Amino acid sequence: MTPTSGSTVTVLSGTRRLELAHLSGTNEPLTLLDIAQGTYSSGSIAVSNPEVTFVNSLGTIVKLQPASSQTIVVNFNPALSVGSGSTVVSIDLNVGNSLTFDAQGNVTAINLSPSSFTFGSAPVAAEDKQGHDDGELEDTTGIITAVNGSSFTLTLDQSGQSLTFSTDANTEFDDGASLATNTIVTVEGVTKADGSLYAKEIEGIEDTEGAEIEGLITQVNGTQITFVDDHGIGNGMDDSKLGETITADLSSAKYRVKKGNIDTIGLGGLPSSPNFPFDATTIHAGQRVEVESESPMDVSSISGHKVQLQQQALVGTVSGLSGATTAGPTSFTLTVANDSAFAILSGKTEIHVFWQPGTDLHKLSSVNNGDTVRVRGLVFFTGTQFTMIARRIDQ
Repeated sequence: MTPTSGSTVTVLSGTRRLELAHLSGTNEPLTLLDIAQGTYSSGSIAVSNPEVTFVNSLGTIVKLQPASSQTIVVNFNPALSVGSGSTVVSIDLNVGNSLTFDAQGNVTAINLSPSSFTFGSAPVAAEDKQGHDDGELEDTTGIITAVNGSSFTLTLDQSGQSLTFSTDANTEFDDGASLATNTIVTVEGVTKADGSLYAKEIEGIEDTEGAEIEGLITQVNGTQITFVDDHGIGNGMDDSKLGETITADLSSAKYRVKKGNIDTIGLGGLPSSPNFPFDATTIHAGQRVEVESESPMDVSSISGHKVQLQQQALVGTVSGLSGATTAGPTSFTLTVANDSAFAILSGKTEIHVFWQPGTDLHKLSSVNNGDTVRVRGLVFFTGTQFTMIARRIDQ
């Protein structure tokens, strides 16, 4: 990054491999570091070997892997401010603006440009009020590589970034999670005022010899599903699997809903409520899931003993509100594009969205009918329609 006065500062050395689809509407720490206090006018990003996996108009999964490398200079407008306290610097990549499409809607090229990136900064918020761009850490998965008393170091999956979290008597441990090295865990956490990280909830994988794979379901065939892998860790999982189609046998799997920080109060006790089922009869193409295996992953298959519904983001047009709305509880219909991946895979374009009191209305003052918004949350299939509990609503 380049300050308004002075010489260029290198804020990240080395490389990080990132997958963006599972981060739509949320974030993942790229690095933790010390940056000199001041105002910055621009940033330079080197990008190499981008890949894209998409669903074409026939419902076929297509993957493009152009061999390319480029350096992109982004001028900050307004200038980026780093204060004396702990600050979160966010980098947002608009994937849609980075792709070229043909007349049929198929992706033909990847074209990153300065307009694809948006930089922002915000001081770390109070722990009980943090969002994804001012301190909150959502669904952060990795391997515990070191334990020091009540603190532990978590090495993230694809990026390889190491994060140190503290715990205390209020930390919630789920699914047999413990502070043991070489175990896979998922952390819900916050950033403290001094910049250190605190784990509010830690969920463990039930078998350390297995793997955890996440992705969007493309097909359900009896007790088998196929999905496009967008995230994962564990035995047999590596970068080569990202963007590939995986087959999972769920004949003996347990079904769960991974609620995270979603506000489910007043919704009838997930997942048994009629509006929010998730089981072998209601799992559906278009949903995003995490499959956990007791054994190592094969080249393109996994035997799942647990499948969890995961948060995902959908973009569409709002209808059904009584007028401009600033907070829940309420509900509305989100209509996605006919050629969106969700519509092609699920066969539906309408989702009934539940806007909860705890739903984060992010960088929007209100939502009204006709607005185009992005909603991140949990998507359920009732047997006839899709419903969604919103975690966040933004542009």
